[in-house]
Amino acid sequence: MNRQRFSAMIAMLAVLAAQVSGIGQGEAVAGPRDSGVPDYYNTPNWANSPPLRKFVDGLPGLNVGNANNLGQYIPVAVPDTETYPGTDYYEIEIGQYREQVHSDLPPIVVNTGGTLMRGYRQTNTTAPGVSRFHSLGPLIVTTKDRAVRIKFTNSLPTGDAGDLFIPVDTSIMGSGEFTIDYDPETKDPITTTYGVFTQNRSVIHLHGGRTPWISDGTAHQWITPKDEITDYPKGVSVSYVPDMWFDAAGTHITNVTYPGSNCAGKTSCGVAGATNNPGSGAQTYYYTNQQSARMMFYHDHSWGITRLGVYVGGVAGYLIKDPTEQALIDAGKIPGAVAGEEIPLIIVDKTFVDGVSTRPTYVLKTDPTWIWGSQPGTILPWNPIGALPVTGDLWWPHVYMPAQNPWNPDESGINAFGRWHYGPWFWPPTTNISNGPVANEYYDPTCVPSAINNFFCQPPQRPDTPNPSWGAEAFMDTPLINGTAYPVLKVDPKEYRFRILNGAHDRFWNLQMYVADPGRVFQGRLTEVKMVPAVTTIGYPESWPADDREGGVPDPATRGPAMIQIGTEGGFLPAPVLLPNQPINWNIDPTTFTAGLVLQQNQGGGTLMLGPAERADVIVDFSKFAGKTLILYNDAPAPWPALDPHYDYYTGAPDNRSMGGADTTRFGYGPNTRTIMQIKVSGAGGTAPVNDYNSTTLATLEAAFAGPTGVFATGQDPIIVGQSAYDTTYDKTFPATAPNWGLSRITDNDLSFMRVDGSIVSNYPMKPKAIQDEMGEVFDEFGRMSAKLGLELAFTNAGIQTFVLQNFVDPPTEIIAKDQVQIWKITHNGVDTHPVHFHISDVQVLNRVGWDGFIYPPDPNELGWKDTVRISPLEDTIVAIRPAQFTFPFTIPESIRPLNPAFPLGSTVGFSNLDPVTAQALTPATVNIMYNFGHEYLWHCHILSHEESDMMRPIVLNPNTKVDILWRNIRDGKNMAWFMDGITTVSQTLLPLEPDQNWNIVGRRDFNGDSKPDILWRNTLTGANRVWYMDGDIRIGQVPIVPVVADQNWNIVGTGDFNGDGQSDILWRNATTGQNRAWYMNKILYAGSGAIEPDLDLSAIIAGTGDFDGDGKSDILWRNTTTGAVTVWYMNGVTVNGPPESTTSETDLTWEIVGVGDFNSDIKPDILWRNNVSGENRVWYMDGMVRLGEVPLLPTITDLNWKIVN
Repeated sequence: MNRQRFSAMIAMLAVLAAQVSGIGQGEAVAGPRDSGVPDYYNTPNWANSPPLRKFVDGLPGLNVGNANNLGQYIPVAVPDTETYPGTDYYEIEIGQYREQVHSDLPPIVVNTGGTLMRGYRQTNTTAPGVSRFHSLGPLIVTTKDRAVRIKFTNSLPTGDAGDLFIPVDTSIMGSGEFTIDYDPETKDPITTTYGVFTQNRSVIHLHGGRTPWISDGTAHQWITPKDEITDYPKGVSVSYVPDMWFDAAGTHITNVTYPGSNCAGKTSCGVAGATNNPGSGAQTYYYTNQQSARMMFYHDHSWGITRLGVYVGGVAGYLIKDPTEQALIDAGKIPGAVAGEEIPLIIVDKTFVDGVSTRPTYVLKTDPTWIWGSQPGTILPWNPIGALPVTGDLWWPHVYMPAQNPWNPDESGINAFGRWHYGPWFWPPTTNISNGPVANEYYDPTCVPSAINNFFCQPPQRPDTPNPSWGAEAFMDTPLINGTAYPVLKVDPKEYRFRILNGAHDRFWNLQMYVADPGRVFQGRLTEVKMVPAVTTIGYPESWPADDREGGVPDPATRGPAMIQIGTEGGFLPAPVLLPNQPINWNIDPTTFTAGLVLQQNQGGGTLMLGPAERADVIVDFSKFAGKTLILYNDAPAPWPALDPHYDYYTGAPDNRSMGGADTTRFGYGPNTRTIMQIKVSGAGGTAPVNDYNSTTLATLEAAFAGPTGVFATGQDPIIVGQSAYDTTYDKTFPATAPNWGLSRITDNDLSFMRVDGSIVSNYPMKPKAIQDEMGEVFDEFGRMSAKLGLELAFTNAGIQTFVLQNFVDPPTEIIAKDQVQIWKITHNGVDTHPVHFHISDVQVLNRVGWDGFIYPPDPNELGWKDTVRISPLEDTIVAIRPAQFTFPFTIPESIRPLNPAFPLGSTVGFSNLDPVTAQALTPATVNIMYNFGHEYLWHCHILSHEESDMMRPIVLNPNTKVDILWRNIRDGKNMAWFMDGITTVSQTLLPLEPDQNWNIVGRRDFNGDSKPDILWRNTLTGANRVWYMDGDIRIGQVPIVPVVADQNWNIVGTGDFNGDGQSDILWRNATTGQNRAWYMNKILYAGSGAIEPDLDLSAIIAGTGDFDGDGKSDILWRNTTTGAVTVWYMNGVTVNGPPESTTSETDLTWEIVGVGDFNSDIKPDILWRNNVSGENRVWYMDGMVRLGEVPLLPTITDLNWKIVN
């Protein structure tokens, strides 16, 4: 069955001519529910939560001692510090459970009630309450540089019971059918196999963590439960921690389970059958935590169902502490010395099913095809029998409601119930889709608009979108904090530190605090903020909105305490930032190209503005608010920046039922996304001055953060690009004017700036990237709008502006070396602001620049480091990236997987086939192949529905980029390194001298597991071999390699991995017999050998090793010294895998191959040449064995005593 048709069948099973009744008319007629074909025009196909009273339940705290009245709390994980000394070990399980999140939702009674969720718990602890499932737990707390290890077990239900209890659109890549001809784990060929991806897959991504790629938790690293029957049990990128060991039964090999084994934390294990694979339904992770104090979180990231896995509960917090932070606490400069002064606030939004048929919010009155939840129907074939709406179940949108109705009798062309644009009825129309409009089952050609039918008639066509269908966003109606809807926080009149995470799927927050309106008392509670008209008023602050917005704005006289922000997701800021309370403000200047965007915070755009996945570390002083009740208030537009009244829930809002929205929200009740938490301050007599803060605290923190001994300079990685905003941070004067000011103008293609060390970088090239949404090019095969990442052609001008949009499965275009700085200029043509997350490292936001040329430096609370950045339309956002530098005590493989893991090799499905260099059709077209992703990470929008509609791309951290060239002088024994940036020599450095010319450098590779290349030597007199351990140009040790090989006919001719264990092996060739052999190594220990056959004529020499076919295995490059032929043996370990392949011959034998490495950062090995007569050097750029080009490598070294010995 064609995959694109798989879920479309759902909406085509029956044809009925019944017209669906409108809103508020009782239950819809049976047609849509029985057939599964929605009414796209006269039914909301949406839902709202049952009426929930605000502020009746307490805020869950940490651990069972701080549970609220519902028994909710966030468990704090308890580390096992003994199994792996020096690190913390946890066993984390995902499962399905129930939790009551509000007093007005059903309590839990055995296996009913509450809200059905998925979430995590710790299983290797006896601590009371920690091993229980609770929303947003367990919180993991660790310290800088102390590694965390996790064994993760998927204990979700299996079979049909393992299906998600919210709608799953199987037309989304990675969630429907698969057809594969390779084993997902070994990648070995298999008979073509068909199946459907299960809905009980799960993975852990540590958002913001510095982790080796094997533990990053990317989209293809998911696992299914142990007992799940499937031909696709684990994702194609699953890889295990190399020093965690298990036996064949999955038992963890420790000194407890296997006394005296001493395997834990070692890269080899003597227990028979020991493996790094923990078995079916399990995975292992290693987090280095080599980063500063900060709040992170871990969450599901499974391909095709990330948005759903996170929404149903697959998310929890993660805190790193460090000495810098502790010093601030110990000195009393920030709260935290007393328990309870540091409070996490994890804010999400959800909608709950109302299963009470007598209420207006009964789900089947507005969403007649809802058949999911804890008592579901079936989808294939569609069968609602037995599907019972259950109050408290999570609701999720599942009908793609087109914004257009070209036949609307009111002549507007608008679908009153629409939410998202539909490509075939958009301009320019999307015509190249496989599922265009079809006949509307509810169309009546005899219908005449009249008062009887509310002047509405069904149109003749409807979208051929599936049910269930993906929707661009969700924007739920009920905020939850720490897992409770509309919670109450009780505090004392003093300072508190709040660690805030926006954990919402798509909703932004603009957080403010106001004193509650004393004139609005509901059941003894103050539940509202006093509102005033949004008009120009004498005495109001200049920045107070005066745009006559519906619903008004908070009365500025009721402003509560201001916030002092000290950190973001990247850790501490360069300086504390005072955030006075400020409602949202848009740019309403029609002369600017960015009119309609939310203004920046320092322009009066808002207070604490957080996109999905952003975090904030703030201090609030309640000292002068004793006895007061405050409201944590949000007025962020949804979507951001273009507010849609469908999703703006607030007290007294208009009745939006005629457009498919909610009825007016009653005072004291939800749905309400404005008043999200009540804060009650103990005591009495507070004077409640507006925007109050502790000026002493602010001044103390400003002093503590400033200068070269300050918090940021000593506790954070140095920034990449110096700007005047960092003058105080480093006590330096960075250039404040062009050209070296570190800001990009709209026409710039490169950037000049000063580094923190004072050096000037001139004309550093920027890499043009692109984002596009809601345009004709990015609608999918069903005509649904989407968003994509891609590239912009360099040197765009009025005549040439071309985006090269890329799908997730397209070959990677973002490739970065581990030591490389890149500056990305991201051009956004669309309508939404996207919170873009970078897996590989934190980034530095440099500036934004509108397409009109107006430059916007980052907000003060965006300075320093970020892992999630708000990128807005009609402007360019410029960020600097430097991959995080961290180490781990083992070597890791590269990520070798199919480009499209849902299809067999050779398939053409899913690829954009646009040439990323020219934007023209790609020739030849891309086909599915095994591809080397190096160390694979991601960047993507963290509006998760956008991510899964292809707004995600791989980032390849290239572990093999040749960053230096090693030279040896055969006359005087000098050694030298050229440190390279591609083919540019950045610097030249002498290495330690070795005057004994019997010692030859014969290889460079990591022999001690620190990810830094060491130098391999062989003595041509004694046959001894040794390794210099290197840290860049510094020799940190020297060790011998035994046994000695006294027979000088045997020469070391290369290094590689010839047995697939991730270790550096040694390649030998006998100069007399032509025999070849690989020594298998465990670091510098000899572990055996394997012969490589056949033997070749002695005119052929081994010139180097590299992965020329992208399968992650070392291949052997040969040069014929008679003919000049250049040939590769594709290897599978020590076995030649197929016939040799040749490239262009070099018949001039004065040219010698002297190295293999990646000189253009495309993760493909290139060939380095040196001329033994002229001293010239050059590089052949290669794609496998296809020569793409040739470039000189300068300077020429005419002293032929200098030999390249890479």
